[in-house]
Amino acid sequence: MNIFEQLSNNKGTVSSALGKTLAQKVLNGQLDILAECIDLSSYEVEAPAQKHIRSGAAKVVEIVAEKQPELVAPHLEKLLPALAVKEPQTRWMTIRTMGFCAHLNKSTASKAIKYAEAYFQDKKDGLYLSTSADLFLGDFGALSQKDAQKVFPILSLSIENLIANEQDWILEALLKMLPNLDKDEQSEAFKFAERWQYSARKSTQQRARKILRSR
Repeated sequence: MNIFEQLSNNKGTVSSALGKTLAQKVLNGQLDILAECIDLSSYEVEAPAQKHIRSGAAKVVEIVAEKQPELVAPHLEKLLPALAVKEPQTRWMTIRTMGFCAHLNKSTASKAIKYAEAYFQDKKDGLYLSTSADLFLGDFGALSQKDAQKVFPILSLSIENLIANEQDWILEALLKMLPNLDKDEQSEAFKFAERWQYSARKSTQQRARKILRSR
Protein backbone atom coordinates (compact mmCIF):
# COMPACT_ATOMS: atom_id res chain seq x y z
CA MET A 1 0.00 0.00 0.00
CA ASN A 2 1.50 3.35 -1.02
CA ILE A 3 1.60 6.47 1.18
CA PHE A 4 -1.44 8.07 -0.41
CA GLU A 5 -3.50 4.94 0.18
CA GLN A 6 -2.36 4.67 3.79
CA LEU A 7 -3.35 8.26 4.48
CA SER A 8 -6.62 7.82 2.58
CA ASN A 9 -7.56 4.87 4.78
CA ASN A 10 -6.79 6.81 7.92
CA LYS A 11 -9.97 8.75 8.70
CA GLY A 12 -8.76 10.78 11.65
CA THR A 13 -7.31 14.22 10.95
CA VAL A 14 -4.27 13.41 13.09
CA SER A 15 -2.97 9.88 13.51
CA SER A 16 0.02 9.80 15.82
CA ALA A 17 0.58 6.08 15.25
CA LEU A 18 0.66 6.25 11.47
CA GLY A 19 2.60 9.50 11.49
CA LYS A 20 5.25 8.11 13.80
CA THR A 21 5.58 4.93 11.75
CA LEU A 22 6.01 6.77 8.46
CA ALA A 23 8.32 9.37 9.98
CA GLN A 24 10.56 6.67 11.39
CA LYS A 25 10.85 5.16 7.93
CA VAL A 26 11.97 8.55 6.64
CA LEU A 27 14.52 8.85 9.43
CA ASN A 28 15.75 5.40 8.50
CA GLY A 29 16.47 6.62 4.99
CA GLN A 30 13.25 6.28 2.98
CA LEU A 31 13.29 9.89 1.79
CA ASP A 32 10.75 9.22 -0.95
CA ILE A 33 8.11 9.06 1.79
CA LEU A 34 9.07 12.54 2.96
CA ALA A 35 8.89 13.94 -0.56
CA GLU A 36 5.39 12.51 -1.00
CA CYS A 37 4.18 13.77 2.36
CA ILE A 38 5.47 17.27 1.62
CA ASP A 39 3.42 17.29 -1.56
CA LEU A 40 0.36 15.81 0.15
CA SER A 41 0.36 18.41 2.94
CA SER A 42 -1.45 20.72 0.54
CA TYR A 43 -3.28 18.06 -1.47
CA GLU A 44 -6.55 19.39 -2.95
CA VAL A 45 -6.58 22.37 -0.62
CA GLU A 46 -10.17 23.28 -1.52
CA ALA A 47 -11.52 19.81 -0.71
CA PRO A 48 -12.63 19.42 2.95
CA ALA A 49 -13.00 15.67 2.48
CA GLN A 50 -9.25 15.34 1.94
CA LYS A 51 -8.27 16.96 5.25
CA HIS A 52 -7.18 13.64 6.75
CA ILE A 53 -4.70 13.18 3.91
CA ARG A 54 -3.28 16.68 4.32
CA SER A 55 -3.05 16.53 8.10
CA GLY A 56 -1.67 12.99 8.10
CA ALA A 57 1.06 14.02 5.69
CA ALA A 58 1.79 17.19 7.67
CA LYS A 59 2.21 15.09 10.82
CA VAL A 60 4.93 13.02 9.17
CA VAL A 61 6.74 16.14 8.00
CA GLU A 62 6.50 17.74 11.44
CA ILE A 63 7.99 14.71 13.21
CA VAL A 64 10.87 14.51 10.74
CA ALA A 65 11.49 18.27 10.99
CA GLU A 66 11.77 18.06 14.77
CA LYS A 67 14.21 15.14 14.65
CA GLN A 68 16.23 16.02 11.53
CA PRO A 69 15.32 19.49 10.28
CA GLU A 70 18.02 19.36 7.62
CA LEU A 71 15.87 16.86 5.71
CA VAL A 72 12.90 19.23 5.54
CA ALA A 73 14.46 22.71 5.48
CA PRO A 74 15.29 22.74 1.74
CA HIS A 75 11.61 22.07 0.95
CA LEU A 76 9.86 24.72 3.06
CA GLU A 77 8.68 26.61 -0.01
CA LYS A 78 6.56 23.62 -1.01
CA LEU A 79 4.95 23.60 2.45
CA LEU A 80 3.79 27.23 2.43
CA PRO A 81 0.37 26.44 0.87
CA ALA A 82 -0.37 24.12 3.80
CA LEU A 83 -0.35 27.16 6.11
CA ALA A 84 -3.57 28.37 4.50
CA VAL A 85 -5.68 25.22 4.31
CA LYS A 86 -9.03 25.18 6.11
CA GLU A 87 -8.39 22.55 8.79
CA PRO A 88 -6.34 23.82 11.77
CA GLN A 89 -4.53 20.50 12.27
CA THR A 90 -2.52 20.84 9.07
CA ARG A 91 -1.82 24.49 9.76
CA TRP A 92 -0.53 23.99 13.29
CA MET A 93 1.77 21.13 12.31
CA THR A 94 3.12 23.03 9.33
CA ILE A 95 3.91 26.19 11.28
CA ARG A 96 5.75 24.07 13.85
CA THR A 97 7.73 22.60 10.98
CA MET A 98 8.64 26.13 9.91
CA GLY A 99 9.94 26.82 13.40
CA PHE A 100 11.98 23.64 13.60
CA CYS A 101 13.64 24.51 10.28
CA ALA A 102 13.95 28.29 10.67
CA HIS A 103 17.65 28.18 11.60
CA LEU A 104 18.40 26.33 8.36
CA ASN A 105 16.12 28.21 5.96
CA LYS A 106 15.25 31.55 7.51
CA SER A 107 14.28 33.25 4.27
CA THR A 108 11.42 30.84 3.62
CA ALA A 109 10.45 30.37 7.27
CA SER A 110 10.03 34.14 7.54
CA LYS A 111 7.14 33.87 5.10
CA ALA A 112 5.21 32.02 7.82
CA ILE A 113 5.27 35.06 10.14
CA LYS A 114 2.21 36.61 8.52
CA TYR A 115 0.32 33.37 9.03
CA ALA A 116 1.20 33.29 12.74
CA GLU A 117 -0.15 36.81 13.07
CA ALA A 118 -3.34 35.82 11.29
CA TYR A 119 -3.78 32.83 13.60
CA PHE A 120 -3.66 35.17 16.62
CA GLN A 121 -6.23 37.52 15.13
CA ASP A 122 -8.71 34.70 14.75
CA LYS A 123 -8.47 32.31 17.69
CA LYS A 124 -11.70 30.45 17.00
CA ASP A 125 -9.69 27.43 15.86
CA GLY A 126 -8.44 26.93 19.39
CA LEU A 127 -5.47 26.34 21.58
CA TYR A 128 -3.30 24.12 19.39
CA LEU A 129 -3.18 26.55 16.49
CA SER A 130 -2.38 29.54 18.68
CA THR A 131 0.25 27.72 20.72
CA SER A 132 1.94 26.37 17.61
CA ALA A 133 2.15 29.93 16.34
CA ASP A 134 3.59 31.03 19.70
CA LEU A 135 6.30 28.39 19.51
CA PHE A 136 7.10 29.22 15.90
CA LEU A 137 7.67 32.85 16.85
CA GLY A 138 9.89 31.72 19.71
CA ASP A 139 11.99 29.63 17.34
CA PHE A 140 12.26 32.49 14.88
CA GLY A 141 13.00 35.10 17.53
CA ALA A 142 15.80 32.92 18.90
CA LEU A 143 17.76 33.31 15.65
CA SER A 144 19.03 36.86 16.20
CA GLN A 145 18.24 40.22 17.76
CA LYS A 146 16.92 41.48 14.44
CA ASP A 147 14.60 38.50 14.09
CA ALA A 148 13.38 38.90 17.67
CA GLN A 149 12.56 42.54 16.97
CA LYS A 150 10.49 41.41 14.02
CA VAL A 151 8.36 38.84 15.83
CA PHE A 152 8.10 40.05 19.42
CA PRO A 153 5.32 42.58 18.63
CA ILE A 154 3.32 39.74 17.10
CA LEU A 155 3.81 37.54 20.16
CA SER A 156 2.60 40.49 22.22
CA LEU A 157 -0.72 40.20 20.39
CA SER A 158 -1.02 36.68 21.77
CA ILE A 159 -0.15 37.89 25.27
CA GLU A 160 -2.86 40.53 25.07
CA ASN A 161 -5.47 38.06 23.81
CA LEU A 162 -4.61 35.02 25.89
CA ILE A 163 -6.83 31.96 25.63
CA ALA A 164 -7.13 29.25 28.29
CA ASN A 165 -3.85 27.43 29.03
CA GLU A 166 -1.91 29.27 26.32
CA GLN A 167 0.46 30.81 28.86
CA ASP A 168 2.81 27.79 28.96
CA TRP A 169 3.61 28.08 25.27
CA ILE A 170 3.99 31.85 25.37
CA LEU A 171 6.42 31.46 28.27
CA GLU A 172 8.29 28.81 26.27
CA ALA A 173 8.50 31.18 23.30
CA LEU A 174 9.71 34.02 25.51
CA LEU A 175 12.41 31.78 26.98
CA LYS A 176 13.73 31.03 23.51
CA MET A 177 13.97 34.63 22.38
CA LEU A 178 14.71 36.34 25.71
CA PRO A 179 18.47 36.88 25.09
CA ASN A 180 17.65 38.67 21.85
CA LEU A 181 15.08 41.10 23.30
CA ASP A 182 15.84 44.71 24.17
CA LYS A 183 15.31 46.05 27.70
CA ASP A 184 11.72 47.16 27.15
CA GLU A 185 10.77 43.85 25.59
CA GLN A 186 12.49 41.91 28.36
CA SER A 187 10.57 44.00 30.86
CA GLU A 188 7.33 42.93 29.20
CA ALA A 189 8.46 39.31 29.28
CA PHE A 190 9.33 39.57 32.99
CA LYS A 191 5.97 41.14 33.73
CA PHE A 192 4.19 38.27 32.01
CA ALA A 193 6.32 35.74 33.91
CA GLU A 194 5.55 37.47 37.22
CA ARG A 195 1.87 37.08 36.44
CA TRP A 196 2.23 33.29 36.15
CA GLN A 197 4.97 32.39 38.62
CA TYR A 198 2.43 31.24 41.21
CA SER A 199 0.20 29.39 38.79
CA ALA A 200 -1.53 26.23 40.01
CA ARG A 201 0.12 24.44 37.08
CA LYS A 202 3.64 23.33 37.99
CA SER A 203 4.83 23.48 34.37
CA THR A 204 3.72 27.11 34.18
CA GLN A 205 5.51 27.97 37.42
CA GLN A 206 8.73 26.39 36.17
CA ARG A 207 8.73 28.28 32.89
CA ALA A 208 7.84 31.59 34.55
CA ARG A 209 10.48 31.26 37.24
CA LYS A 210 13.14 30.29 34.72
CA ILE A 211 12.49 33.57 32.91
CA LEU A 212 12.57 35.53 36.16
CA ARG A 213 15.90 33.97 37.19
CA SER A 214 17.51 35.49 34.11
CA ARG A 215 16.90 39.06 35.30
